[in-house]
Amino acid sequence: MFVENKKLEICSYSIYEIASERNISGRRPIKLILHEIFPDNSTWQENGISWSENYTQDNLDSVVGMSLCVEFLDENRKLPYGHGLTEIRDNMPLFEDATMVGVCDKAYIDDVEIDGETKRALIAEGHLDEMRYPKFVEWLQGQLKTGDVKGSVEIVGKPENDKHIIYDGGWKEKGRIPQIYDYSGYAILGIRPADDTAIVLELNNRIINNKEEEYMDEKALNQFVSDIKDSVATAVAETNSKNADYEKQISELNEQIAAKDNEIAELNKKCKKFEDEAAEKDTKISEQNTEITTMKETNAALEKEKAISELNAALADYTPEQQAFAQTEINAFKEDPTKVEINSVISKICTEMVRVSREAKKTHEQNSAPDIFGLVVEPGKKGDEDVDIFN
Repeated sequence: MFVENKKLEICSYSIYEIASERNISGRRPIKLILHEIFPDNSTWQENGISWSENYTQDNLDSVVGMSLCVEFLDENRKLPYGHGLTEIRDNMPLFEDATMVGVCDKAYIDDVEIDGETKRALIAEGHLDEMRYPKFVEWLQGQLKTGDVKGSVEIVGKPENDKHIIYDGGWKEKGRIPQIYDYSGYAILGIRPADDTAIVLELNNRIINNKEEEYMDEKALNQFVSDIKDSVATAVAETNSKNADYEKQISELNEQIAAKDNEIAELNKKCKKFEDEAAEKDTKISEQNTEITTMKETNAALEKEKAISELNAALADYTPEQQAFAQTEINAFKEDPTKVEINSVISKICTEMVRVSREAKKTHEQNSAPDIFGLVVEPGKKGDEDVDIFN
């Protein structure tokens, strides 16, 4: 299974029939052949698609609610043109020039006659909005009586596949089989579609007589051209009648633009002056900041030097051996006087001096303890006085 980069497939086929009567006022029922279904991928329609019945059945639910659309050629909303495709954005085709004229209500697969041959096809039924597009419905009904009207079904990829159509076996120019996709719309065309096999099959009130059909086809073509000419003539007449107003408006707008240009020039001149002044001030501020930074650095060095001098003065009363008791604190102070106080250094020295003195005294006392036996006088001898150690 492969994902193809194409975001949109357009398959052209024909409108099957349009009802001559309305079941609901304003809703004109219509039946459409969306596309033919092929027995295998050895055959395909002229745009290279080979529709599979299984995959068509899997995806036909998306036909329900699908838009029936027209890109109108004229302001009277009568003559169809193309699909109305404007761009593809975020993998989604946009048909901003197309108008929704109806909707599909259901879809099913059935055998139909195409070019005198019974074929398998996907059929859609829906309705046109005749209340809002009466001229178009009238034109369509007339065309289907006298000739063919082309239509094209559009398919797109599903959101979960990043809107890419998935083809069974990957995309190929001929014999590609759409597998996972959605039916997105049906455009009723007034131009030749990409697929020459797209023809209108029948209409429930279509005239079948070949001679009449040929005559009416020519007549319909002439009417089509006449309608275009009328639309163009009307548009030209309206345009010419408004030219004077437009020229006057353009002249007034040009005067307003000239005035605005002058205002903009003055504002630009003022802005340039302000920018120059601001740049000059920025330069001065930068120079002052540099000077302040230098002064701060010099002051910090002097403060550090002064603090070290004060520490040295406080340490002058102690010998190097005594200072060594607080060597770690002394080094930390000289590195950053703001993190160590002189009092803590001196306190450390004094504390260690007291500790060492006590230890020395204790050792001395132990070494010089009295010999109680040295005080005993040998028998027969007397000292200065009699001593009885037991008394």
